[in-house]
Amino acid sequence: MRKILVTLIFALAITGTNLSAMTFKAGDDTIDLYASIRAYAVFTHTNPGETFSICSRPAGKNCTQFAIGMQDNSRAGIRWTKGSIFLNNEWGIGGPTGNKVDDGTTHLRLRFLYGDYKFNGGDKGRIRIGQLPGIVHTSSFYDTKFSADHALQGFGTIDDVRRIGINYQIGGFSVAALSMIQDRGSIERFGGTFVEIMPRIEVAYKVSDITMAGTFVKTSARGGDDNLYSANAGHIMLAANPKLSDNLRLVASGFYSVNGGMYGMVSIGGGYSKSEALKQDDWGAIPMSRIENEKIEFDNTVVYGGAIALAHSNFEAGFGIQGAGNDSWEENQNSMGVYANYKYRVSNFRVTPEIGYLHSGDKWVSKGGETGRKASKGFRFGVQFRFDI
Repeated sequence: MRKILVTLIFALAITGTNLSAMTFKAGDDTIDLYASIRAYAVFTHTNPGETFSICSRPAGKNCTQFAIGMQDNSRAGIRWTKGSIFLNNEWGIGGPTGNKVDDGTTHLRLRFLYGDYKFNGGDKGRIRIGQLPGIVHTSSFYDTKFSADHALQGFGTIDDVRRIGINYQIGGFSVAALSMIQDRGSIERFGGTFVEIMPRIEVAYKVSDITMAGTFVKTSARGGDDNLYSANAGHIMLAANPKLSDNLRLVASGFYSVNGGMYGMVSIGGGYSKSEALKQDDWGAIPMSRIENEKIEFDNTVVYGGAIALAHSNFEAGFGIQGAGNDSWEENQNSMGVYANYKYRVSNFRVTPEIGYLHSGDKWVSKGGETGRKASKGFRFGVQFRFDI
């Protein structure tokens, strides 16, 4: 380790802040430094619905606006490999937005911090512990840009989330146990103080180009009356990404979830938040509380959907659709999204123009005894600029 630190300090002294393709070797140790800077410039033309507006115009009025900024999934990190051990520490670099959920300063946040150990060189599996990537999502199969690379989240796909836990993988089988502490905010929204009864369990199996997976958790909060209120949450998913020819790939996926917003992976629409740095808490797929015989009961929010895309060389086009329902809503919500993009690559620099259409549906929500339609729909066109070093 001492030799590695000396090598790293010497290399940094020579190269300064230029971390392009920096790999260091010292004996059996290998260190890689990397970064990915992702920025966007996008025009949107939307009809935000009767009570919800993303513009300065009144709700229900069409508006066109321009946004430019750095995506919150820009990142920098370090990887260290020595024999059967692998470590990864990665940080997200969020640009200033100056809206109500940001104070206008650039933010640094932890994305990954985990270690791997390969048993018998990997023949008997691999164990991973720390802040981990998920194994039961579909967003990584699709390469859309103006969702901050989160695919059609809220419009037919399930988002990836990073959580503290432990994961074991052997061959195509993977199982993980993840803490719910990072999801306490969503759980406390249905009342009380978060209580961790059990971890969230993830199971996935991949054979050839097909991935099957599911997750389950019992979420719990203790109310002001000292009673423990619980709700079950989870989802199942299926995804396939076969190659139809040397340059043509098909992607198809589907999912069914119950209260998937309790662990941050499932949303029910949400307009344009990923590319325009807006955050709407209303889009979480969580249980809705009600009083039944002087007791608090919860109605589950069910979300189901799927997406399909074709990728040919640097071109990709896709379509997603999903539905969401809850017994406490007057109407269910149906959301859909369409996108097409082309990735122009020059060495480690990419320019990706993309056009898309989103319709978030017509869900009715209750707040303080009042109801309001939270629909938004519209077109967007822009360019993502990506630097990988």
